[in-house]
Amino acid sequence: MAWTRRNFLLTAGLGTAAGTLAQSNAVSQPTAQHKNLNNWREVRAHFNLDPKYIHMAGLLLASHPAPVQSAIDQHRDGLDQNPTHYLYDHRQDLVAEVRNNAADYLGVQSNDLALTDSTTMGTALVINGLSIRPDQEMLTTTYDYYSTHTSLKYKASRTGATVKEIPLYRDIQTVSEDEMVETLVKGIGPKTRLVTATWVHSSTGLKVPIAKMSEQLKQVNQNRSEEDQVLFFVDGVHGLGVEDDALTDLGCDFFVAGTHKWMFAPRGSGFIWGKPETQNAVTPTIPTFTGGAGWGSWMTPGGFKSFEHQWAMAQAFGFHQQMGKKRVTQRLHSLSRQLKIGLSKMKHVKLYTPIDDNLSAAIICFDVEGLMPKAVVAKLRTHNIIASTTPYDVSYARLTPGVYNTPDEIDRVLKHIRDLA
Repeated sequence: MAWTRRNFLLTAGLGTAAGTLAQSNAVSQPTAQHKNLNNWREVRAHFNLDPKYIHMAGLLLASHPAPVQSAIDQHRDGLDQNPTHYLYDHRQDLVAEVRNNAADYLGVQSNDLALTDSTTMGTALVINGLSIRPDQEMLTTTYDYYSTHTSLKYKASRTGATVKEIPLYRDIQTVSEDEMVETLVKGIGPKTRLVTATWVHSSTGLKVPIAKMSEQLKQVNQNRSEEDQVLFFVDGVHGLGVEDDALTDLGCDFFVAGTHKWMFAPRGSGFIWGKPETQNAVTPTIPTFTGGAGWGSWMTPGGFKSFEHQWAMAQAFGFHQQMGKKRVTQRLHSLSRQLKIGLSKMKHVKLYTPIDDNLSAAIICFDVEGLMPKAVVAKLRTHNIIASTTPYDVSYARLTPGVYNTPDEIDRVLKHIRDLA
């Protein structure tokens, strides 16, 4: 039923796209208003997910909802039919549409957004472009992602600056927001130039209190000169599309994310946001092909790429806006809480992700007694449940609900994990 409904929506979208392609002066149309996006069953119908499975690994790679897939097909057809004209006649407007839709969703100005291919690219561009002296240091935590750690290592080798790594908390079972904030601030010294954080840890599902950290860093910076200010960099990929915070409310200086997870944008899409007051601390690495003024334009890497994927980001942000940011957050937290509470009641399961909504988002990590994480995933797959494992030295089984999941599916997942006892 989901496929039938979704394919109808996709066909309708392609019909509109075909008509649009016939017009020479306007390819991209305003995002269609889908009247039934206030109904979660209708939201699910926009995804071409195989209905035989319960999909609980969406943090890896998203299925495209119908408006996004329609936009990809529209742009691909245009580039196939007349690549030169389609590119030169429409690229500037399509990039502007992406940045405007993203800015509207994120609560920022479009000129402050750069478009990238991934979280990793955004991380590397910000850290590589950072203005830092050999006598300064970059502070990170043991729980930040590989891409952040490696980018810091490369930057240190080129500049002579040092990298300091600290644990963010003592025990995932007793972690608190206050502990994380206090630990981070205590790790800052007079030479600290950059602090990095990961909004939601893919290793445990822990959500870091970015806004509270930002408030403390303001106090640290009160008596520092501009070149000695502590800058706050955030890898936000696993909070984007789950949490409804505006980037300005988070208070960080630089925020990077890929958009191919809970945002449902195509593969190879992402962005960097820089706070206007501190943008000058980071300069471009890759020459841009993007016209227009502003830091975001200059930070957008040039080169020929999968344009149909980048341009379809506009429809992904629009789709989320139509569902409603706050409503999406409530739905994902509700499904995640149902999972965490259910798992916490099983004697043969050890839950690592905190139940508190302030300390978690939509990643749930756990162990099943007597089974390796990969074995848990394999056993769930025999019941058509798609899960994943955390790709770290200490690995856990992992479930990541999306807006296309239902409370009934969560109950079925819990039943099969209960049966693993």
